[in-house]
Amino acid sequence: MEKIEVPPGYRLIFRASKTLKDGTKIYARDYGLRGFPILIKL
Repeated sequence: MEKIEVPPGYRLIFRASKTLKDGTKIYARDYGLRGFPILIKL
């Protein structure tokens, strides 16, 4: 797995699920992941 670059002023968090624009909820386990990486602006 490749390393994710975190730009200054951002923080990396991981979530087990995420909701798509059409309202569908997807889970990381269905894709072989423990969590989806998400960048958060501080």
